[in-house]
Order: sequence, then C-alpha cells, then structure tokens
Amino acid sequence: MREETLIAALCARVPHLASPLGPGDDGALLEPTPGSGRRVVTTDAYVEGVHFLRDHPPAWLAEKLLAANLADVAAMGAVPEAYTLAACLPSDTPERWWNALCEGLGSASRRASVRVAGGDITASPDRVVLSVTAWGSLRGAELLTRTGGQAGDVLMVIGLPGLSRAGWDRWSRIPRGGWGSEPPGDGGPALIAHLRPRPDLDAGPWALSQGAHAGMDLSDGLARDGARLALASGLDLVLDVARLPPLPAGVELDVEGRLAGGEEHELLALVPPDLVERFTARGFTRLGHAESPGNTPAIRFVRKGIPVDLEPRPYEHF
Repeated sequence: MREETLIAALCARVPHLASPLGPGDDGALLEPTPGSGRRVVTTDAYVEGVHFLRDHPPAWLAEKLLAANLADVAAMGAVPEAYTLAACLPSDTPERWWNALCEGLGSASRRASVRVAGGDITASPDRVVLSVTAWGSLRGAELLTRTGGQAGDVLMVIGLPGLSRAGWDRWSRIPRGGWGSEPPGDGGPALIAHLRPRPDLDAGPWALSQGAHAGMDLSDGLARDGARLALASGLDLVLDVARLPPLPAGVELDVEGRLAGGEEHELLALVPPDLVERFTARGFTRLGHAESPGNTPAIRFVRKGIPVDLEPRPYEHF
C-alpha cells in the first residue's frame, strides 16, 4: 500500500478538521478554544511484542492506544481535544488490518469528542509501532498533579484494579493467530478490559473541579503507581487490600496480581476527607489514606489495619 492510500483510509474513518487545524500540511495549528488557556500534552508509543501482540483485534487495539493517551491528559484535569498519530508498518501489513484499526480509532475518537490533527506513516522492518501525541485544555488555572497530596488525604480510585491484568492472563494463553481480525465473540469482562479499555475520561477534570489534592493515571498497577504518587507528594500511602473492589463473577486474580495490575488507565487520587462521600457517589472507591512519611515516602499494604507482606511484580518493559 502507498502512504497516500493509508492516509486516505485514516481520514475517511477518523474525525478531523481541514488543514491547517487538521491533516494536510507540514504541521497542525493549535488554536485555543473559547474559555481554554493552557494545554496538557502527552505521548505514548505501543510497540508490537512489548505492548501488544499482532493478533490483538485491530479495532480494539486502536481504542486501547487512544485510551492510554487520553487518560494521561484527563488525569491532569484537562479535557482531551486532539491528537497526532505516527504508524510504522511492516510491508506485509494487510489493508483490512489497517482499515479496521482506523475504524476503531474513528469510533474511539467520536466517543471521546477528539480529532486526529495529523501525524506520520512510514515503513518498519518487522513489527508494528504506533505512537500517539495527545493534548487537552484546562478550563482554569488549576492542574491535577502527583505532587499535591497532603497527610490525612484519602486514597481513592476509579474502576477495578487488576481486571485488565486478569484479561492479559487469559489472552496470553490463547493460541496466537497472526494478524488480528474480528474481536472475540464472548470475551468476558476481563478480556475486554485488557483488549479494549474504556476509562472514565471525565473523572480527572471532575476530580480537579471538586478539590482533589493529587492524582495520576493508573497504568502500571497500584503498587508501582501508588509508589510514584507517594514519592511525588512526599507521603506514605497506606493501602488496605481488603478495600479492593470485587472483580466480576468468574474472574480470578490474587491480591498480588491485582496490586501489580497495569493498563487500567483510570484515575488514582488523593482526596480531602470531607470530600469522600462526594467522590464515592461519583464512583470512586476508598482504598486507604496518606500520612507523613517515615523515611523515604512509600506505599505500604495492610489488611484491615494489620500490615501484610506482599511482593507485587509489575510488568517490566525492559
């Protein structure tokens, strides 16, 4: 396939504006929207064999790629607006695979009310590499960062930590079948959570507007991201594993697997105690609390107040 054909297929399926606000020129113009000021920008790359397998259904792969990037934007309290896409493709990439990827990207874009603004498509010697740079606007002067937590804050999370990890455990045991095509007919909640995450992208802007002190995207599991949040805010985080929300019926994963987790792409937040009921009503789960650190800020695990010795093993990229 020629580059122009690939770009035409993308633009036919994914919402975009005309140049210079969209594809078609050497760059895209960033024009402030009414009421917006500063922007949050992020970049994420998905490498075949590291972040996904080739037989990942391409429409769902596109949804996952976009969700991972938009979740980073939303976790800082910004409203996602647009993104660019870079795709490195082997010469034997089937046209049907690319078209299905674009269909998924188009559906995910419309659901999140974002547009593709441009990007790049080039050849790869042996594997697929997909990279998105996404941005969003802040509605005020405040920003939700990892550094604003305070002693006494309550640790809260959206979603079901570990569900995507349970899905990966199942997906990795399915025989591989080359280039992906149609999604599995009866994937179940765990497999769908892994292959096609749909994070709550409104949670970050909402949490910022309601007074959350700190927050971050939960993409590498509660153990690793909780440690990052603790270090950034200079606090000890005490997480009660008995408070982990139950997984759907039929989904099995031990506590260490749930803490290692990964790829939830939901919001982990530190919330003032007087706001807990409001956040609970919004769908957040209370997991623990923050306190002044002993030595180096860290995350500690308890079960109903009693310390537990756990060794979660998050996924390692290297």
